[in-house]
Amino acid sequence: MDPVFSSHMVLQRHHNIPVWGTAKPNTKIVATLKGTTIHTITNSEGHWNVNFEALEAGGPYRLSIESTNESIQLTDILIGDVWLASGQSNMHLDLKRTLNGDSIAKNANNPNLRIYNMKPTYPTGKNGVHTLEELNKIQNNHYFNTKGWVKATPEEVLYFSAVGYYFAEKLQSELNIPIGIIHNAVPGSPIESWLSKKEIEQDSTMSSFVKQRWKAKEDEKDAMISVAKHQISLSETANQKHPWMPSYNYENGILPIKNIPIKGVIWYQGESNAEAPILYKTMFKKMVALWRSDFNEDFPFYSTQLTSREDRPAWPEFRFAQSELLNIVPNSRMVVITDVGDRQDTHAKNKQPVGDRLALLALGDTYKAVKDYESPVFDKITYSNNTYTIHFKGEFSSLKTKSSEAIIGFEISTDKKHFEKLEPRIEGKTIAFSLPNKHKKPFYVRYAWKPYTEANLTSNKGLPVSTFRTKID
Repeated sequence: MDPVFSSHMVLQRHHNIPVWGTAKPNTKIVATLKGTTIHTITNSEGHWNVNFEALEAGGPYRLSIESTNESIQLTDILIGDVWLASGQSNMHLDLKRTLNGDSIAKNANNPNLRIYNMKPTYPTGKNGVHTLEELNKIQNNHYFNTKGWVKATPEEVLYFSAVGYYFAEKLQSELNIPIGIIHNAVPGSPIESWLSKKEIEQDSTMSSFVKQRWKAKEDEKDAMISVAKHQISLSETANQKHPWMPSYNYENGILPIKNIPIKGVIWYQGESNAEAPILYKTMFKKMVALWRSDFNEDFPFYSTQLTSREDRPAWPEFRFAQSELLNIVPNSRMVVITDVGDRQDTHAKNKQPVGDRLALLALGDTYKAVKDYESPVFDKITYSNNTYTIHFKGEFSSLKTKSSEAIIGFEISTDKKHFEKLEPRIEGKTIAFSLPNKHKKPFYVRYAWKPYTEANLTSNKGLPVSTFRTKID
């Protein structure tokens, strides 16, 4: 059978269940699941596939695949919802290396939560250098390693994506159905590594960007590419592949699982593309459309906005670009996590709020089980009676600040260069402020526009308001 099938797996409910594999050509195959038996014959190349009708959540069941001489028995199979967790290092970061991860893992015994960890050969290797063995694996597309589906136990979740685990655990406890979580995030990976060659080549701007990014340069200013080029230089193989190269993770991490029905995707990525926010919007839109086409499903796509960190001057602009994607990509939502960043560390260790907020999005948007589940995102500014009113989009009931403090994080400028503090007031779901009648126009208002921001405006549920900037004519 295909490697994505194993005992303990979760199959997507309310969806036809495809099962496939290989045998000798023209072999009779008998597949049985929950009392339903399907007969088929392998084709001339030895491939076979069957489709079982959709099932309700439940289990455990047995999946039996038999030919004349062989038999495969998969047991303890559940029917529920399957989610894909992807992106780069902050999605990959395991419980072991996060805040309270050890103690959380000790209590992780949930028979209705199953994980499929596509663990990458770590892209930077030990001390930033790949071994020749690792480079050989990468070259031959043996990059993702998995032992199949496993139950959520202390041993298994400790080295599993913290964000993915918190997300899946909250969904399972709230919905009380089996949840399966597939993880294939790759530390350091830029978004172009998750796009197909065809998509990149068809867009001249994207194609030009990636060619320039990987072009040999004496003075390589892109730290990520510098590391990758150093690793590649150690290879004994000409044209050595690398997991950060365009299309590598798409071909090795997405295409092998694209026939597995899933409920949706959670995505945490962007640090490796933060210097090009405008292009990122194009790439993100194309990637989501590509994945939906490959999986043949218009699933919800929930992304994570970059958090706060000092010495990352490009991040405010990038966070704003991420919020603008909500207007561009249908059936997408975004969580805001600027309040749980780390001044000095890109890999902030407090990952439970990230997973919980992604789960809250799913519970509200996909499952319609909760209200007030979104961070407020800038919509527009209106003017009346010498009062400017800032309106926000999103599913929330009202605005507040932490501990009812004065609002922190708003600034105003007449030249888009020199900003000074603005102190607006909360009026329900909006923010209002007044200016002297002689105030010069146009002017600019921005919020949380610092790499590490202490902006404190939230929804009534405590979800941070997204970074934004706008011009008032």
